[in-house]
Amino acid sequence: MREWKSLWMELSAEVAAFVVLIGCVALLWRYNLPLLLVAATICGVLLARWHMRFDVCFFLVIAVLGSMAEIVFVYFGVWEYANPTFMDVPIWFPLAFGTTGLIGGRLARTMTSIWDKASPRGLPGDRAP
Repeated sequence: MREWKSLWMELSAEVAAFVVLIGCVALLWRYNLPLLLVAATICGVLLARWHMRFDVCFFLVIAVLGSMAEIVFVYFGVWEYANPTFMDVPIWFPLAFGTTGLIGGRLARTMTSIWDKASPRGLPGDRAP
């Protein structure tokens, strides 16, 4: 029973972190420096909480690859940002994107744990060939 509660608490914390990050971006996107500081704070808090090697690597890979993709997309005119600062992308973007990836990775692992606990035998398609 305790393990179930722990998993649901973790899922709630991950969803709450996502809502806070998205809310901050939605409210502060016009103000690059304050949003950079807020995104860095949220990122720092989450990495202090979730600091396994996989989490840190996941954050860095998503932040770097996501930012590189955004720079390419903006360069080729796929879309543009209303308030760009560096290479036509907002300065806060890598932190926000990497933090969103970190949260997404944690959510996926927690949801998989809940799924595994709910069906200990798993589904036929879950087994390796």
